[in-house]
Amino acid sequence: MTRKKITVLFSICIVIFISGFILLTRNTKPLTPRNISLDSGGAKTQSQSSSEITTNRQDKATQTMVNPKYSNEDSLNPDDVSNRVVVKLSPGTDPDTLAKMFKAEIVRKGPLQFVTLALPANQYQSIVEQLKKTSGVLSVEPVRVIKTTAVKTMSTNPTDPLYPQQWGLGKIEAQKAWSLGYTGNGIIVAVVDTGVDLNHPDLKDNILPGYNAITGVAGSTTAQDQNGHGTHVSGIIAAEANGIGIVGVAYNAKILPVKALTKQGEGTDDCIADGIAWAADHGAKIINLSLGSDSEGDVLKEAIQYASAKGCLIVAAGGNQEDNLTTIAYPAADPLVMAVTATDTTDTIAPFSLPGPSAALAAPGVDITSDYWQYSSDYASLDGTSMASPFVSGVAALVWGAYPNLSSQQVKVALENSSLDLGPAGRDNSYGYGRVDAYWAIRFAGKSPSFTSPANLDWAGGSVQGGTTTTSVTLTIPNRAFGLNPTLNTTVSIGQASDVSDLPPGILPLGDAISLQWNGTPAKLLGLNISSAASPPDSSRVGYIFHWSGSRWILIGGGVKTSTVTAGITEPGVYRVGFSLPPENQRIAGYDKIQTALQISQTEFPNGADTVILATANDFSDALSGVPLAFKVHGPILLTTPAQLPEAVLMELQRLAPRKIILLGGTAVISQTIEQQLQTSYSLQRLAGVTRYGTAAQIASALGTLGRAVLVNGTSFPDAISIAPIAAQQGIPILLTEADSLPSETDTIMRQLLITETTVVGGEAVVTPTVYSSLPTATRFSGSTRYDTAAAVLQAFPPQGNFVFMATGENFPDALTGGVVAAMNQTNLVIIPLTGPSSPELAAIKTWQGKSVYVFGGAAVVPDTVIKQINGIFQ
Repeated sequence: MTRKKITVLFSICIVIFISGFILLTRNTKPLTPRNISLDSGGAKTQSQSSSEITTNRQDKATQTMVNPKYSNEDSLNPDDVSNRVVVKLSPGTDPDTLAKMFKAEIVRKGPLQFVTLALPANQYQSIVEQLKKTSGVLSVEPVRVIKTTAVKTMSTNPTDPLYPQQWGLGKIEAQKAWSLGYTGNGIIVAVVDTGVDLNHPDLKDNILPGYNAITGVAGSTTAQDQNGHGTHVSGIIAAEANGIGIVGVAYNAKILPVKALTKQGEGTDDCIADGIAWAADHGAKIINLSLGSDSEGDVLKEAIQYASAKGCLIVAAGGNQEDNLTTIAYPAADPLVMAVTATDTTDTIAPFSLPGPSAALAAPGVDITSDYWQYSSDYASLDGTSMASPFVSGVAALVWGAYPNLSSQQVKVALENSSLDLGPAGRDNSYGYGRVDAYWAIRFAGKSPSFTSPANLDWAGGSVQGGTTTTSVTLTIPNRAFGLNPTLNTTVSIGQASDVSDLPPGILPLGDAISLQWNGTPAKLLGLNISSAASPPDSSRVGYIFHWSGSRWILIGGGVKTSTVTAGITEPGVYRVGFSLPPENQRIAGYDKIQTALQISQTEFPNGADTVILATANDFSDALSGVPLAFKVHGPILLTTPAQLPEAVLMELQRLAPRKIILLGGTAVISQTIEQQLQTSYSLQRLAGVTRYGTAAQIASALGTLGRAVLVNGTSFPDAISIAPIAAQQGIPILLTEADSLPSETDTIMRQLLITETTVVGGEAVVTPTVYSSLPTATRFSGSTRYDTAAAVLQAFPPQGNFVFMATGENFPDALTGGVVAAMNQTNLVIIPLTGPSSPELAAIKTWQGKSVYVFGGAAVVPDTVIKQINGIFQ
């Protein structure tokens, strides 16, 4: 039987001279005693008792029972496990009966529905095959061995103040984070490892009663470290700020010690899994796993799923280049785990740190000083991704301590979004999203601060308030809106505009014209809120925000009947609120899809547009992917045949008088002939890929928004139609995927745009669990039919504007370009069957009182009776 080893991921160098030979391993530096200096933000507060911060768990994993014969904490001889298997049982299957059937011994019952059996050695293979065919047995796998690497240490007096030696704390701006008043208070971090030195003077007051997964015994003395590795990891996370030794990243957090490795640093995956499940059941918010393997057994995978489902954030070392590992190790490579790589003092990836596509964050991992155990309480300086992982766990504890109501996914996203992007731009295989930063993680996780104009905003963004005596303005700047350099600030000013042209005829102004100025070009939509002290002109009109482009007023967004109007903007300049009459006809339609797009353009862009999007009429993917971009540039989407531009489209372009036209797709869908025809009169830009997936990626790149993305099936138009207006309002790109694999073009752009949150629209038939699980922090909206999926979107994102737009869900042409209009009106585009909204859609629509409905398409696809039905509901 082949056994796969899992290695605790740390290493250390020392030069030893033995009989003339030189043995080279990684070296440590002597630890020179220095004073610890913490500012007021780093002052230690009184620790909470375990009863104050331990939560009761009702739905715990199955109680683990360990056979005392197999609970040796000193060592684990490979021969001891060569005949063991981990068996997954279906509910109700009796492990004792199963063991007797095959003359096996039970080593361990649990965690979850697993049992570990020791089989008769001379019948191992034949019994394994029989077990796989036995009723009630779901899976059979060999036990995997977990083993630490050899450890050498350089020790100092345990009472020496070593804080100045902790370069990693300065690199991640820990002290700056402490100055905000957050030190991890109230957060439990489980360290599943070799145990913890329970009497270490730098840790003992931060250690909770733990668990020995080797023996299956819990208590205050069961998890004593006899190796040193677990103590070192724990010290990085939560060593006390007590005037001796070192200081942990989250020095008021509590360590929940889980001993799953022996004195020799060895253990098995069923034991690790038991420790993870126990930690999840006993109050751990964060679980640190500084260990790894080149594969992952079912027992470990299911324990991770169990802990994640209970709300735990799981952080693991990415792995070192040893034991034949070449890429990020498991469990770090598990999609539910944050994989951490190691950096040195210059923010360079450590030479031993394994790369891989699952890398999430980087953290200090070279020459890391921390608490240690070597026959007594001690200190040591070690290298490894094992040391990097607890830095991330500690920062997570700081964030969660600052904002205890956050979910584990929200904490994860805050850590990823606030990291310093190093190496190639975007998420890469070495740094992941970037090197973790404690200060910015806390800032990104919290509520944006408010400022009065003029204001100087840092990387975390905020809201700036200003205006005039009659018009109040708030401009909201998201984090990283102006790029990825945390040292660059943005100055924002808000004031009254002068020498302003009148709004177009028929549009009544409300309040003063406002001048907005800032430096830099935002990569995200900025939220503009304009509120007037006066009331709207009359109840029949609808309010919008308009932007003066230098030659005309461009409608930006709104669609409300209140004196407060909001919209997303990307350009400085002059803005003003105006109220216009809504279209008289509730139906916007042409005799084909090209004509419908023209009708939409003429109805919603009566004053023209500075930028127009041109897409093919023969397929849906380019136009729907282009909706967020069209909303950003405040222009319509027009459609064309591939070979020749229709005369009616050319005439509409002349009416719109754009400065720029953006072509979506390659020459196969918009020919070179069309491009040559247009370039004599307009500035052109073509966004195209080899496939529809590549074109969507190019559109997303032009949109430029960081952090979030929508993902839909590239051949299923209904899901894209439902989400397009919502994505546009939030400035989020729409990317495409195949059902069972993520196209390389999509994966690449998601990495370039540092996507940390993904919204998936569609069920498992169009975006399979395999694809879904590979996505960063994914949320799925789906139903049993396209209309049920649409209803899920409607319920999650109800309309903010006064209008609701509808179109047939049986085909895409009528709704193809309507998403831009829906976004401008802060509302939804509801796809419906011929008979009217489905029952789930009606359930959502009935909560939208006072709205007005408009329909894209003729009576053949959306009958007048349906419009009458919806009017009755809204009124």
